[in-house]
Amino acid sequence: MTEFAGWAPNPHALIVHLPIGLLVTAAVADLVAMLRRDPSTVVRVSTGLYIAGTVTLVAAFLTGRSAAPEVYTPGMAQAIVARHWDWALWCVWYFGLLTAGRVGLQLAAGVPRRTSTVGLAVAGLAGLVLLTNTAELGGRLVYQHGVGVAAPVARNP
Repeated sequence: MTEFAGWAPNPHALIVHLPIGLLVTAAVADLVAMLRRDPSTVVRVSTGLYIAGTVTLVAAFLTGRSAAPEVYTPGMAQAIVARHWDWALWCVWYFGLLTAGRVGLQLAAGVPRRTSTVGLAVAGLAGLVLLTNTAELGGRLVYQHGVGVAAPVARNP
């Protein structure tokens, strides 16, 4: 197994938490925008967070896929790995389309209306459901099955 650094098995372990923090913060910013009389600044900040979150989400997905063959994965974890990949792919598509839509809406409409602000917040919260399920499966892989952190057990004949 090739190591990314002496203390990190692969870049996925370093990148994976960035999109979670950025996308959750973006959704919270959308909720704050709903409470503001003039939400335009907060919506612009939220869109920037969605862009950064989506870019790091794609990086996390790609590094996770490339790390999978290199890390020890017990047989019991194989089904969870497959589900984690599926949920992660849905996240990439969902947030990619949501972010592209937000950028397009912002370029076309300029100042957001109340209905679009509420719609963006609801869409962000729906995306967090996907993100939460993906993260929960990833956490189970690491903390229940030791994927990426546990070395295979050597057996003496």
